[in-house]
Amino acid sequence: MPFKTPTTAELVAQNLSNIESKTNTTTPANNKAFNKVVATLQAAQQIGLYKFAAERILQNLALTATGDDLTTIGNNYGVTRRAAEAATFTATLPAVTDTIIPINVDFVGDANGIRYSLDAAVTAVAGVATLQLTAQTLGTAGNLNVSDTLTIGRPVVGAESTATITVITNTGAEEETDDEYRSRVLNKIRTIPGGGNSADYRIWSEEVAGVDRAYPFAALPIGFSSTVQPPQRTVYIEATTSIDPDGIAPQSLLDEVRESITADPDTGITRQPLGLTDDTLFVETITRTTFFVTITDLVVDANQEAQVKSDISDALDLYFRATSPYVEGLDSPLDKNDVITSNSVSEVVNNVVRSAGGNVSTSIFGLSVGADVPKYQLNQNELAKNGGVTYV
Repeated sequence: MPFKTPTTAELVAQNLSNIESKTNTTTPANNKAFNKVVATLQAAQQIGLYKFAAERILQNLALTATGDDLTTIGNNYGVTRRAAEAATFTATLPAVTDTIIPINVDFVGDANGIRYSLDAAVTAVAGVATLQLTAQTLGTAGNLNVSDTLTIGRPVVGAESTATITVITNTGAEEETDDEYRSRVLNKIRTIPGGGNSADYRIWSEEVAGVDRAYPFAALPIGFSSTVQPPQRTVYIEATTSIDPDGIAPQSLLDEVRESITADPDTGITRQPLGLTDDTLFVETITRTTFFVTITDLVVDANQEAQVKSDISDALDLYFRATSPYVEGLDSPLDKNDVITSNSVSEVVNNVVRSAGGNVSTSIFGLSVGADVPKYQLNQNELAKNGGVTYV
């Protein structure tokens, strides 16, 4: 039975009825009658309690809980909220052999202005000091790429001033949001992991900070021509938008996911079932395919045209990005949304246009402007996005 919060008027009427029943009296019609005043004061207090109860009910369900309440539910299922992580790198700094780079020397990223600390003092060997650096700022702001440069914070005799990143050892990531965390909690509740099944691979992958979604398949990566053999597994990784707007995962994040699948990061215990090795495990990034929409004969009030076009673009953005590959045996059939059709695109457009009292003749979509594709099914590694709307 759903929980219903009564209105203040309903509470006043109920309170008045209770008072009259208990005192065996009839309240006068006067608005300021004593019984009416008491009933109204009681209702003002009760409505706050009802709202508090409604909020607490929502906090008991993983689907609607937020903040610390969602964290508590997740912890009950063994799903820990991912904390923000700092970016870490290996970098090289030209220096005279045996020059010591002390631990209290920091570096500043030339591309982002973020400061980086040395994990330990370093002695130059063969004219190069190999540095292990950690961003002093948590999150994606500290991320840099291989070959990016950093400037030393203060001069060190015998060392040059510019270091170059050679290896990304950890990709910086923001603290997991409620929506990202909720997805992992619901995944744990709705699936049955164990024995190295697809649910395990999704859980192990999404434990890594910076992973938005993982799509595990018992198959070779898209594009391989070899025959699929049972040990072969491919996990496609979608990064959070804070790392890449389109969810394209950098190699450093893919490497972290592989490590998480291979062994528990806390205990070091091997996770994959006996006999499965990295030789048959492929960790790849998703791709993001761009679709273009063409709308014919848009008729709408001239004063609303600009807003309607903006709303259509926003609605199509949401529609395309809501589609995703379907992992059979892991995802619920009710959540299957891996097919884009001209009918569904038209429905999205028409819903916006009709709300403004307008109409259109046709709405088509395709991989290029003006193309008309009746139906498109996403590949295992493929997500979609809106490339723009053309009006003719």
